[in-house]
Amino acid sequence: MKNYLELVKASAKVRKKQSFMTRFCIFLSVFLVSVIFGMADMEVRNEKQQVIQSDGAWHVCFRGLTDEETSLISKRPDVKKTASYAATNYKLDKDYFVEGKKSVICGFDRGFLDLYPAIEIKEGSFPEGPDEAVVSENMKEQLGLKTGDKITLKTPKGNLEYTVSGITGDTSMIMKWDVFGVFLNEEGYRDSFLNETETKDMEYYVQFQPFVNIQKSINNICESFSLPKDKVGENAKLLGLMMQSDDTYMMQLYISAAVLAVLVSVAGIFMIMGSLNSSVARQTEFFGMLRCLGATGKQVRKFVKREALNWCRTAIPAGFLLASFVIWGICALLRFLSPGYFKEMPVLAISLPGLLAGAAIGLLTVLLSAYAPAKRASEVSPLTAVSGNAGTVNEIKKPAGKGCFPVEISLGIHHAKGSWKNLFLMTVSFGFSIVLFLAFGTTVDFMNHALKPLQPDAPDISVFGENNTPSLPEELAGIVKEIPGVKIVSGEGMEAGKYTVLNIQLEKKASNETVKKIREAVGENVLFSDKRMSNEEVKGAYYSFTVLVYGFLVVISLIAVFHIINSISMSAASRMQQFGAMRAIGMSDRQAVRMVAAEAATYGICGTAVGMLGGIPIYKFLFEALITSKWGDSWEFPFIQTGIIVAVLIFSVVLAVAGPSRRIRKMSITDTIGSL
Repeated sequence: MKNYLELVKASAKVRKKQSFMTRFCIFLSVFLVSVIFGMADMEVRNEKQQVIQSDGAWHVCFRGLTDEETSLISKRPDVKKTASYAATNYKLDKDYFVEGKKSVICGFDRGFLDLYPAIEIKEGSFPEGPDEAVVSENMKEQLGLKTGDKITLKTPKGNLEYTVSGITGDTSMIMKWDVFGVFLNEEGYRDSFLNETETKDMEYYVQFQPFVNIQKSINNICESFSLPKDKVGENAKLLGLMMQSDDTYMMQLYISAAVLAVLVSVAGIFMIMGSLNSSVARQTEFFGMLRCLGATGKQVRKFVKREALNWCRTAIPAGFLLASFVIWGICALLRFLSPGYFKEMPVLAISLPGLLAGAAIGLLTVLLSAYAPAKRASEVSPLTAVSGNAGTVNEIKKPAGKGCFPVEISLGIHHAKGSWKNLFLMTVSFGFSIVLFLAFGTTVDFMNHALKPLQPDAPDISVFGENNTPSLPEELAGIVKEIPGVKIVSGEGMEAGKYTVLNIQLEKKASNETVKKIREAVGENVLFSDKRMSNEEVKGAYYSFTVLVYGFLVVISLIAVFHIINSISMSAASRMQQFGAMRAIGMSDRQAVRMVAAEAATYGICGTAVGMLGGIPIYKFLFEALITSKWGDSWEFPFIQTGIIVAVLIFSVVLAVAGPSRRIRKMSITDTIGSL
């Protein structure tokens, strides 16, 4: 051996079993952080794609610009793509019909296809001439169209004829309201519909270059063209996911996310610090021997830090590996539950933000956590080498046995209070479990406000009678029920044997052919609302938040359980010699167990008090930032969340006492006295 630090590897081999829980704490900390940040990254990726599909890839739109102004904006170096767009009859309040069905008319240029992937032309090509049009897919299916066919658009000012140049996909709005979409190029739209278009429906979309300060660019454009804020619209969801929004509520979301991230990081620090502190306490004799051999305090500190980093060599990669598998499993589960909504969710992707966060938190946590134990180890005197774990409990003048409790209970409380540093770490660790659980508990309230779950009886298709009157024959429900793929048919608003609405639920295996047969069965002069796409969006969003939120809460609860068990187990293990001495002078196994239980209960009671004092204000702050500011609900004391986490802590303490108690009963007095 050329260097005393080589003892780190030798010590790791000899004390592999004793250091297991410390390595396990590092592993859990890295795993927790990597999963939380990794799933957040995956969810942001999926949400971005969903927003781009539903709302477009643009960042801001301007209304009321002249052709000269739009030309100047497109030439700005911070602008990547631009597109012109206009629409009429978007609210379905005007009489535009194709084959008797209301239609939405849109005008756009080629750039719009890049900013709106949902308007992808599946068949054919972009309309080159003013008499050409791209039509929605539902028009193709219902009218049996193909590219090159003619369609007639009826308007209040007369009929217009267009040649179908292409077919584009349906949107949830088109499907839900059973309308047709007709898309023209700029020239064709300007010729026939410009005068019918409201200013707010004539928009110029802009997508900025990556890494641009979007809010600064928007303000610069507004100042250059004297544009008021009411003529500027932002893609709020996309900008929010890019952390480029200056919306007040989005800023509150950012702050809330930052608070949660800090809490997760601090939880890891306390978890590992408590474990390292207990580990160092158990090696008091070893450090004393090092001092006897001439090691300086600086060398001992360096030894402790090197030992902690050595544990990271296996714990951090293991945390990465399990976190990646868990993230893949959650992503696969979400895609299985809602394949339509999560089709863009990566399944086997690696989340660099999650791994980097896990590595950074793991290493920083270990280095920060090792500081106090390293300092404590460096202060061990050579004299302590001959007394084993002496010094773990400070001397007090008042006998521990006096008071209203039996002697073993008083001794347990005395052990818990004996080392104020240890009591502080244990109390804060316990308390932080409550703080972390309550903080993440606000995301459940946020989810229940922001997302309304799809009810079990929600229809996939609704058929409304003519002019929303009772005009659907009662026997129609039976006819529709016999169509293959139809699960449930129910009617609403029945009068004189006729329904106003038929609600239809489909089997999972139902195809577009089933919908086509239903449409044929109900006939014309009805409003046929296909809600499958919008239902998929609602289910997907709710599944996403549910799996993430409750998954995080379960992980946090498990971390709290493992940490408490580990901390109490290591604390009890460090006093095995004391237990042996007490048993030698007459203490029974039952009294020894009660002493361990009293010590654990002391940590639990102090931790619960600290957790409530710190957790309730943080819960209140996050609740008001996430819910009150948006929906106006007033904050109430979280009885349910508090009850759950306190029950988890009590359960953890009971489990934690079981391990040391079993070891105390099995070990002989001589073995216990000789243990370290």
